[in-house]
Amino acid sequence: MDLFLAPGGSGLPFPDGSELRLHSRFTHAINVTHPSGRLFTFHRYGKGCSPTGWIFYNDDFDKINRFIAADSSLNVKDRGFTGRGYTLRNRRRLNFNVPEGEIALPNLHKFSNPTGLLGPLNEAVKQPDSPIVNLLTHQLDRWLAGQTPDWSALIGLGPGLTPSGDDMLIGALAALYSNQQLLALNRYPLILPDFQSLLTLTTSVSCSYLDSAARGQFSTPLVRLMGRLAHSRDSETAIRDLLGHGHTSGADTLLGLVTGLRWLRKAFPGANHA
Repeated sequence: MDLFLAPGGSGLPFPDGSELRLHSRFTHAINVTHPSGRLFTFHRYGKGCSPTGWIFYNDDFDKINRFIAADSSLNVKDRGFTGRGYTLRNRRRLNFNVPEGEIALPNLHKFSNPTGLLGPLNEAVKQPDSPIVNLLTHQLDRWLAGQTPDWSALIGLGPGLTPSGDDMLIGALAALYSNQQLLALNRYPLILPDFQSLLTLTTSVSCSYLDSAARGQFSTPLVRLMGRLAHSRDSETAIRDLLGHGHTSGADTLLGLVTGLRWLRKAFPGANHA
């Protein structure tokens, strides 16, 4: 029995005895799915980690990829995964929570990476009143006023395995989870539809990220960037790392983060924002 140890990752959201099967394989990620529709991802080292995933070094990742290709079934046992001839375990629990406090707006003027809906990122952030941005901020206004937001026009909008509207919403939620005044409202689980409702609106991969974001859990590249912004440290490398996520996902997430931070300034004009 081969044993593969992940150097870091999340907890397991599945009880012992659960069976998961291969959902999709990519160069840097392998997705397996639970019968409930929930996904878990094995990431190649150096590409960050999702809030429901483990990282594996390159050689181990490639071997696991071949094992899963040969037999797509995995079973959860003793907080790990067991397949035919191999076991996967995690060494260390990573932090997927964004820092609380003042978050500076990232300087994006030099980054022309494409967003999914609004062109180059450095141009998109200059359009604070674009219809897509207004779609996001209007629902945040509704939520803050105690109304139920309707995300059906934004979730699932745009191209990609994680559509652009979803990525923007995740970036905005990361900004909100850094704000102590909003955290005191204790209404975050209700800002998004529940998991089964999300499955009717977007892809299963994106649904997994949104479900985590609703609970304040975000990918390590986004958490790392916000840590740099919270402490006024040079953030260019962290921005580039996030932009390397997907074709437009990183840029869309950054656009959503900027939108969320700007919305906080308007929602709490008396607060001391960075």
